[in-house]
Amino acid sequence: MRPWASTSFTEFMVKMLQPVTCCKIVSVTTTPHGLGPTRARVLALLQTAAAPMTITQIAERLDLHQNSSRFHLEALVATGYATRHQVGTGGPGRPPMHYQATSESPEMHHVHLVELTQTLLGQLCLLSPDPGASAIEAGRTWGSSLASQEERDHELPETTVIDLVRHLGERGFTTTRDQAGLCFSRCPFRGTVRDDLLPLVCAVHQGFLDGFLEGTRVHSGLLEIGEQTCRVDLGIHEQG
Repeated sequence: MRPWASTSFTEFMVKMLQPVTCCKIVSVTTTPHGLGPTRARVLALLQTAAAPMTITQIAERLDLHQNSSRFHLEALVATGYATRHQVGTGGPGRPPMHYQATSESPEMHHVHLVELTQTLLGQLCLLSPDPGASAIEAGRTWGSSLASQEERDHELPETTVIDLVRHLGERGFTTTRDQAGLCFSRCPFRGTVRDDLLPLVCAVHQGFLDGFLEGTRVHSGLLEIGEQTCRVDLGIHEQG
């Protein structure tokens, strides 16, 4: 049984982040990111990548010269919007530099989608007798819908986790794996969705994980919400 099955949504969210506040929808304010079009495209690609990318990979994906790719990447590093590190390949020569977006980078979002998200979450908060449970079920439907499009072997946990990380990356989450589970160093909703609605986003995210993994040998624990990073433990069901 999940922890939220025996506790109220507010009690559950106190453990995760903060109590949800049901209030009227307010206007959305956005802060211009101040990036030129090419640099914004580079950052958007980093934000949706499932793993850190090299200069060559970014140049090929965006049809840029490698020098241009390097120039914009280094500028993003200088502003704190990206980080870089070398990853050894085991072969001769200097290891390539890999880049990834930081949690402080501005979201390359579409304002109308942010407004729609906040409106729907606000209405859920106002109309549902249990907004948290409704948000979890919405996320579960979302995750299971994506999983149904995958041709995967449910008996191979590694493949399931790889697919999950890829889908999260395509949706703006910077996800890394550790021995126990997944760490989310960047959430596309932080700094975008209003703070009072973030607990509902976390509930949707929890449901997404559960729905995507349903029917596989992998199961998710409860999301652990931090100020900068979040994580979740993953377990493996033994074969019967």
